[in-house]
Amino acid sequence: MKTKIFQIDPFFDRQEIRNLKKAVKTGWVTEGPFSQEFIRQLKEFTGSPYAVLAPNGTLGLYLSLLAAGIKQGDEVIVPDFTFNASASSIAFAGAKPVFVDINSNDLQIDTTRIEKAITKNTRAIMPVHIYGQASDMDPVLTLAEKYKLKVIEDAAQGYGVFYKGKHTGTIGDVGMISFFADKTITTGEGAVILTGNEEIFNRLKMLRNQGRPNSGTFIHPELGMNFRMTDLQCGLGVAQIKKFEKIRQIKLKNYTSYYEMLKEIPEIEFVTQPSFTNFVPFRVNIKTSRLEELIELLENKGVQTRRMFYPLHRQPCFNNLSYDENDFPVANDAYARGLSFPVHCGLKQMDIRYICSLIRRFYGG
Repeated sequence: MKTKIFQIDPFFDRQEIRNLKKAVKTGWVTEGPFSQEFIRQLKEFTGSPYAVLAPNGTLGLYLSLLAAGIKQGDEVIVPDFTFNASASSIAFAGAKPVFVDINSNDLQIDTTRIEKAITKNTRAIMPVHIYGQASDMDPVLTLAEKYKLKVIEDAAQGYGVFYKGKHTGTIGDVGMISFFADKTITTGEGAVILTGNEEIFNRLKMLRNQGRPNSGTFIHPELGMNFRMTDLQCGLGVAQIKKFEKIRQIKLKNYTSYYEMLKEIPEIEFVTQPSFTNFVPFRVNIKTSRLEELIELLENKGVQTRRMFYPLHRQPCFNNLSYDENDFPVANDAYARGLSFPVHCGLKQMDIRYICSLIRRFYGG
């Protein structure tokens, strides 16, 4: 059957079109007024003293690592359960990603396992704020202070998510938020890097802008690359920020609809929300039995499905690290039983009822 309910559907309207037209008509198609306004609004919303833009989340993490001083031979601790870019950015910075398992209830990094993973080569911890809620940052910060480590937050899915009143990405030394097409607000591709450290900020400016602090000069004090965004993308971002609260409310309503219709099914276990974080649903995430059969049913009925993350220690590109399979039981279980449903603003309540009715019938409910 042809897919009729997709995982991703960006929430665009006429304002995005108006901003794109304005960027084209004024000739500001590289960084310009919309970029400046996007940065201003991001700093205001997150409370970050400093912010720079990047072309996408992966490069944003890479820049964050370089600006934090990560180099060849260093080690960076990262959860085993995350998108591959969290670890690949570490590898491209010349460092070794060191994986630790996650919590079974919220799928965030298991902070009780971090200290055992620290070695003489460890230079940073990269907590990943998964599925629209925050990792428990206090234990991470305590360990970072104890061992003099940097904290580099992967808040790719964390726009609008706060840990004890602090926005994700602003809690450690440096953090990245992604604006990819499936994120809460989107610019198609793009990211912002946040920091409260002026030294890291100055490094970021050099690294992302050809080794110079500002454009318009041909003197390059340092080596750098072009990791800038365009005003076309930022025009989308300016429009998206203004509708964030509406997006959040729609996603919460959609999530609640799923939960109310599926919570009584014994085979379904919802990912929980800890009290230290608010919740901006990224997807509806469950762990369940007979996963492959359920996926086949939903896909045949026109519902696009999404498995949870394949554990990093099992990724073919990291085979050289030779991890022990028994060290990651929770990440392995999350992949074996985990499934994500769409929660985007394009969903209608009848779509959610349709998906849930298929699931209920599958489990005999």
